[in-house]
Amino acid sequence: MLSKLVRAGLACLAFLIFLAAPAHAQHGDWLMGTDGLLSAQQAPEGVFYSNVWSYYHVSGSDFVATGVLKCSPHDRVCLSLDVGGSGSLDEFVDQNIIGWTSPFKVLSASYGFFMDVPFAIADAQGSASLQPVLSLNRDSRALPSLRSSAGVTKGSIGDIYVEPVNFGWHLRQLDAIVSSGFFAPSGPYKSDTAVNIGYGHWTGVFGLGGIAYADAERTWSLSIYCHYLLYGSQIGRSYTLADVVPFEWGAAKSFNFDNDSVKQLTLGAVGYAQWQATSNQIDLAPRSKIAISAIDVLENTRSQIYSAGPSINLLTKYGLFSLRYYEEFGAHATPSGQQLMFSLALAFG
Repeated sequence: MLSKLVRAGLACLAFLIFLAAPAHAQHGDWLMGTDGLLSAQQAPEGVFYSNVWSYYHVSGSDFVATGVLKCSPHDRVCLSLDVGGSGSLDEFVDQNIIGWTSPFKVLSASYGFFMDVPFAIADAQGSASLQPVLSLNRDSRALPSLRSSAGVTKGSIGDIYVEPVNFGWHLRQLDAIVSSGFFAPSGPYKSDTAVNIGYGHWTGVFGLGGIAYADAERTWSLSIYCHYLLYGSQIGRSYTLADVVPFEWGAAKSFNFDNDSVKQLTLGAVGYAQWQATSNQIDLAPRSKIAISAIDVLENTRSQIYSAGPSINLLTKYGLFSLRYYEEFGAHATPSGQQLMFSLALAFG
């Protein structure tokens, strides 16, 4: 009887592996760190293009495990949820952002919109993955297709982001922005693989941010930009990921130059954080106690991550160049790694 109960519970949990909340290499649909030092600054009036290149690396013990989910009677079998496992993961993302800030005003705010088309390459070694994996603590033969992702390299277009609502207010020593958009599941996604470029769901996005300037010349700045992401149900699966709150900040000092080639140099610190705001929703009706316990943990385990690092912006007659580095810490139920980002922004007036 005990053996049947354990087998039933494990069968249900093997199915649940496809329902675990993704802990993508960079923690979700919103690629944190995209905006940099002046994250809440609306683009100047006119058409603009920005190319943002990022490299994210995580390896070894930086893959965070949430620990034991549930042990069967007499501790004969234990189950744990490993986010990624051992190994290493490298992800390269190239974002192509094109938009328009119009001359039209709504409640004294400038109106604009933009679209972000990303291309990504993910390379996983060992048992690293982009999604949580339910594994048998004492049986390495369990779920072999997901417990190892050695040598997996995938590259393609990612999920496209469209922001049709972008309002910016520009005061003497304060800029503010309100935005809203959505991610479309344009990237390839398969629920039975450990490495995916697409995320397999629609996502609604709401943003609110501002930049405060400490001096009239606007050379000292503190920027914050907070988003709220509402995930749609996973395509082809019976679960919905929890809402998350990505948060970006930057503190900077700018130096202006009377030079035709180099106009401004900005130095400062940047960082981001993300918190899971609600519980995951798994629409199953398990019968065994082991499965019920596992579902409860999966629904209520909440991820979080923090990061900080240096940044430099250089405004020239050719465009705005930016280089920044992020060191992640304080992770729970999501990987913790390092990220390097470089961007070029062009305004066409």
